[in-house]
Amino acid sequence: MPIDLTVVLVRWLQFAAAVVVLGLPLFQMYAPGPVPARSARWVAIAAGLLLAAGAAGGLVAQTAMMAGGWAAAVDPASIGYVIQSTGLGMAHIARAALALAGVAILMIGQNRRGAGLIAVLAFAGATASFAWSGHGAASEGALGLIHLTADIVHALAAAVWLGALAGFCLMTARSSQVPEGNTVRSLASFAGVGTTAVVTLAITGLVNAAFLVGADGVTRVVGSTWGLLLLGKLALFVTMLGLAAHNRFTLTPALSKASHTSGTAGALQRLRLSIGAEMAAGLALLGLVAAMGVQMPPVSM
Repeated sequence: MPIDLTVVLVRWLQFAAAVVVLGLPLFQMYAPGPVPARSARWVAIAAGLLLAAGAAGGLVAQTAMMAGGWAAAVDPASIGYVIQSTGLGMAHIARAALALAGVAILMIGQNRRGAGLIAVLAFAGATASFAWSGHGAASEGALGLIHLTADIVHALAAAVWLGALAGFCLMTARSSQVPEGNTVRSLASFAGVGTTAVVTLAITGLVNAAFLVGADGVTRVVGSTWGLLLLGKLALFVTMLGLAAHNRFTLTPALSKASHTSGTAGALQRLRLSIGAEMAAGLALLGLVAAMGVQMPPVSM
């Protein structure tokens, strides 16, 4: 497999694991009940292990890309250089260590809330480390700090949104065991959190675009691979917004109304399909973001 494609796939794997490992435990905290704590914990543990493995694999693939071949990727001296001399290498090590720490805390702490909070902090650190693995760490000076901060907040907000969708997917998959009233309450609990996450994503996305496109790069967006990926990302983001609005303002009220009668099966099935479509769009969006990370943005062209 080509090195650059491997890097993209491993980045995609890490993104997907990170949004679950951080967003799902958070979802359990502000919308408890519908997803059993034990099930959510084991899903988070699996995602955390996947994130750690992806970080290790990503380090190897990035080393191969930087050195120009797979032979260097298995050379301890080459990997050691990337770890010690680049922010990207240190970010991969920190990500793997924090993911494993979070997993260990979840396993040792069982379902205790205090352990869950500490694990979430570890997973948040692992998710934030993506900012040092992409274009967010390329800017320098005071403006560079703004760019880096925006990239970190962007990653965390994405995890909150997509991690909640993972929780809803688990919840609706076992709908026969969950009272419809609990489902409706969880959707209502996420409404404010989801709106905040979306607004945060929009603001930090604009900040990142300002740094990566620049005033002179606007005309080069359509003519660059990075720009086309950005347009695809925006299209998927708008699609997710439409599905989220449909869920909140149409399907959730319909389910609430149906819960007072005996006809909840149809309403729940429509909600399940819509949430699944929103999650699929989110995963596809993460794939485009993974590909954008190995392309040159307009401001650098």
